[in-house]
Amino acid sequence: MGITDFLSSIRAGHIIEDCGILTLILFTLLQISPIKINPWSWIGKLCGKLLKKLGRAINGEVIAELGEVKTKLSALEQRDKAQDAERAEDKALDARRRILQFADEIRRKDRHSEEHFNNVFEDIHFYQNYCKTHENFENDRAKISIKIIESTYEKCSSDNDFL
Repeated sequence: MGITDFLSSIRAGHIIEDCGILTLILFTLLQISPIKINPWSWIGKLCGKLLKKLGRAINGEVIAELGEVKTKLSALEQRDKAQDAERAEDKALDARRRILQFADEIRRKDRHSEEHFNNVFEDIHFYQNYCKTHENFENDRAKISIKIIESTYEKCSSDNDFL
């Protein structure tokens, strides 16, 4: 059956079906031919673009709301970081107050247990680490008090003179 026989056999009611078959045969021949024309890839890309546009049109409102949620989440993360920094600074200030108070108690000749010294050493450790990592934090206030606490601990430890 030649092309002329094929074209003459097209009936009015089957034009779409016959055009589909003819298109399928034509695309397949183009795909197999040595010329690197790939109509299936082109059709696939075209369909992909159309589906993407259709998806954006259908989900446009959801996409816009998602953008708002991301913006709000980013703002919340920034606020959370600022609050974390503020809490860490408050914790350092509290540790410094306890260090200064403990040194004042030593100056008044109050005696302390070894556990009390261990607790204040935890404060000293936290405070010194915070000062190292935060250069703008005022640090000079507790240095002398820390030396007093350390020397008193060494004396109490060597004399076994804890409360």
